Amino acid sequence: GARRRVEGRGRPRAGGRLQSRPTSRISPLAGARHTAVPDQPAEDATAPALARPFVKWAGGKGQLLPALLSRMPVALETYYEPFLGGGALFFALAQDPDHAPRRAVLNDANHELVTAYRVVRDEVRALVERLGALERRYMEADADGRSTLFYAVRDEAPAEPLEVAARLIFLNKTCFNGLYRVNRHGRFNVPHGRYARPRILDCGGLLAASRALAHAELTCADFETACAGAGPRDFVYFDPPFHPLSKTSRFTGYTESEFGRAEQLRLKRCIDALTERGVPLMLSNSPHDWIVGVYEGAGRYRVERTPARRAINSRGDRRGAIDELLVLNYPVERGRGRLESLA
Repeated sequence: GARRRVEGRGRPRAGGRLQSRPTSRISPLAGARHTAVPDQPAEDATAPALARPFVKWAGGKGQLLPALLSRMPVALETYYEPFLGGGALFFALAQDPDHAPRRAVLNDANHELVTAYRVVRDEVRALVERLGALERRYMEADADGRSTLFYAVRDEAPAEPLEVAARLIFLNKTCFNGLYRVNRHGRFNVPHGRYARPRILDCGGLLAASRALAHAELTCADFETACAGAGPRDFVYFDPPFHPLSKTSRFTGYTESEFGRAEQLRLKRCIDALTERGVPLMLSNSPHDWIVGVYEGAGRYRVERTPARRAINSRGDRRGAIDELLVLNYPVERGRGRLESLA
């Protein structure tokens, strides 16, 4: 699923999968496939690693999880997340015995991101091998060699899912500030980050994420389509591109599509329709006066503010606290997260 400068995760990109481009050189994504894949990460062989986001995503909910979980219903049938992003809330729910849903439908309009999730779910050991080879090449290189490898991988446009996933994760771990941003042509355009020791391969985290995703349905569709099957015993969490608080906070980042006021209003109509069907849901968004007015004016939603923190900004002094808006269509017994009624 910008505090955010903006996700643009509202509509799928036309054209679907990126097409590979002819090349006469060996792809930098091609590597040895003999890396050993341990059942547990080396740093903790006594217990499985906890599932957690395997990419850094602007607007990620890691530091907001206590506030979200305290408002979540229990005993869910199906958990829907139409704007998946890093998936922090899903991974937290998947390992919480009180909140773990029976199944999940996870969606994002970013085709490469959804491809990466599918590879983590279905081909995690091959992905670990590929990332291990990339990590060794990167860590053994000097500064110029690392930069050359980064831009060679960035220039690739693979079509094979394993290579798409390896490229996305490698770039996410080694690019400037962990920012995912594409231009109008859908091409990743963030520069090299020059970190001393980036963790390109998190073997334990990937294996744990794969287990959490084992029974999840992963889709790349419009947000309305993604939650069309939700019913009263399910739950929908919307984390759309945030409505910018100012003109300077706006940028197009995660697909080429804009997510402006027209899309925010379309999302509001979708939320209204789900509420009329008795589907419990929660929305995160920016505390912009216009967004607050859209939901408070409806008279049927709980609108709350909770402190958050910008995790990604090109300037460190702008990564401070900022309120995040939470909109719910159900009453919650705070601290237990029990769904009472939509009535």
